[in-house]
Amino acid sequence: MHNNSHWLKQIGIGCRSAALLCCAMLVGVPSAMAGDPINGGKLYNQHCKKCHGADGKSSFPGVADFSRGEGLLKADGELQQKINNGKGMMPAFRSMLTEEEIFDVITYLRKLRR
Repeated sequence: MHNNSHWLKQIGIGCRSAALLCCAMLVGVPSAMAGDPINGGKLYNQHCKKCHGADGKSSFPGVADFSRGEGLLKADGELQQKINNGKGMMPAFRSMLTEEEIFDVITYLRKLRR
């Protein structure tokens, strides 16, 4: 019988960790792509706070309440597209923020709820 876990040991992860990683990838768990929440907070305060509120709780009707997780149950790539392209009254930020800065903001948003 051939032991398939040999290659996992070579890259330094166990079978259980590999299985959990595969499950997370298949399910599409939204997680911020190692963004910087401190920089994300600065960018949020500069570009987003006026409409989305200091704590993510907007006072405008129809605007996502990030403090309750509204609009955040999506994959990072989907949120990135929405921020890049804008939606409704929200402007497109593709010319104002880099991809890395957008992921920093997404990381910050995901931490607002905690």
